[in-house]
Amino acid sequence: MKKWGKRIFIFLILLLIMASSHPYLVLRDFHRQEQIGAVPLRLQDTFQIEWVHSVELTPWRETYKVTGLNKMELAETSFRSFGAGVPANFQDQRNVHVSVHDGWITVSGLREQRDQVLYLISREDYMLSVGDRTWKLSSVLPLGTSLELSVSWYPWWYRYVHGLAKRGSEKIDEYAGTTAE
Repeated sequence: MKKWGKRIFIFLILLLIMASSHPYLVLRDFHRQEQIGAVPLRLQDTFQIEWVHSVELTPWRETYKVTGLNKMELAETSFRSFGAGVPANFQDQRNVHVSVHDGWITVSGLREQRDQVLYLISREDYMLSVGDRTWKLSSVLPLGTSLELSVSWYPWWYRYVHGLAKRGSEKIDEYAGTTAE
């Protein structure tokens, strides 16, 4: 009986390890409803999308924070110039802070809850950063893709089956928007 008890205990421990869930940033083609890849996250992690504004032709960056089981929030937005479509009035929002540093205008404290966000990847300048990894999105998916980002929970091994391809992952110079040497 002791042998069976040990075997069952070991089996349950292995089952628990295999089934333990973690949050992932899931990238999907919105129109085709096909998964592109997934990037492992932790609760309270942040990730960023950066691109060049189509009218102002200056960089724009949005930072999201994982806040719950399947939730994220727009934590801050940063841009280099005001203009078409760029928010300019935050007086009615509590706890919002506007600052300027190294030429970036940053609006923080937004705390806008989102289940998902959509981006039309229309040019080659869209970048996704998670932790110390940055992907040039046009190297990961075709231009014209409506990219849906969401947070979902999967087993720890999910990254090995559905992880975002390393293709397009490179070290990017944050301020120049070019590959660092």
